Amino acid sequence: MPEPARNPLVLPGAALLAAAVVLTAVAISQPFAVNVIGVMVLGSAHVLCALRYLAGRISDAVTETTGWLLVVIVATMALVRVVTALSPGLGHRLELGGSMAILATALWIGLTGRLRYLVIVPVAVIGIAAFLELPWYWHLLTHAHNLVPLIFLWDWARRRRPGSGLAFTAINLSWALVVPAVILAGVVDPLINAVPPPFITTLADPAFVLASAAQPHSSPEMAVRFLVVFSYLQAMHYVIWMVFFQIAGRSEISRLASRFPIARGRWFWLLAVAVSLLIWLVYALGYYDGRAVYGIVGAANVYLEQPIAVWLLLTVLPAGATSGLIHRLGQAQ
Repeated sequence: MPEPARNPLVLPGAALLAAAVVLTAVAISQPFAVNVIGVMVLGSAHVLCALRYLAGRISDAVTETTGWLLVVIVATMALVRVVTALSPGLGHRLELGGSMAILATALWIGLTGRLRYLVIVPVAVIGIAAFLELPWYWHLLTHAHNLVPLIFLWDWARRRRPGSGLAFTAINLSWALVVPAVILAGVVDPLINAVPPPFITTLADPAFVLASAAQPHSSPEMAVRFLVVFSYLQAMHYVIWMVFFQIAGRSEISRLASRFPIARGRWFWLLAVAVSLLIWLVYALGYYDGRAVYGIVGAANVYLEQPIAVWLLLTVLPAGATSGLIHRLGQAQ
């Protein structure tokens, strides 16, 4: 009898679960160090790795006009991040408005007919609510950004083995939602090391690090829990973009490299090292200077993945409700 076909998703799923176990332990034991050192050392390279896969995923589906629109979106939001570095209050409001505009534009491009107009209402409602509760919006966005790769993992899995995308996603939800829920519930409080190492306090104010992850007006205990959750999910975020999709997404990367050779092999990694070195030089001047510059660079990842994630989710809708772009993304292998 022939051997049953091996499920190609078993090994990737097991690898992600193993990474989650290790990184949970590390984030619990050193949440401040994982947060601060992680973004300093890996932040810039992870942005380029994400762009490499994202651009490859859509390279055969988007028209030239849509491609240039994405470039304009990324460039505009990077400029908004510059404004944020100079005037945080104004920059945050501009970025919120830009994010809602990007969401509306992505839905408009991906849908057809009356649906285009119907989706404007909920987007407007979300935008107004976010403006009224701006601190909560940024808190949710900070943590949601680390969860967006789940959409791309689901998309990758369903194309590799039709019918298995939901099962693979369920496995990923266990580390992406269950583990954070356990941490936020206080189950692992006795194991959390809430004292930052001395070398971290010389780089950044621990209160700033806590506030960047905590919900508005949270208690000290809850702030530490949110820091652990953010540090853990940030580390998993890096694993997914820098390791998983660089290996499992080789076909997508090859499509991009056929048009842009710098995305291929050693040339790409040399670029990643060069960009990282430049950002590290800024960090050498001061942690907050480095974070500001990294935030500008990171806009490329945040605001390219948003419209693409929307388009991938739209592929589950009936063909008559979506545009040709969505059809092409749904048929891509």
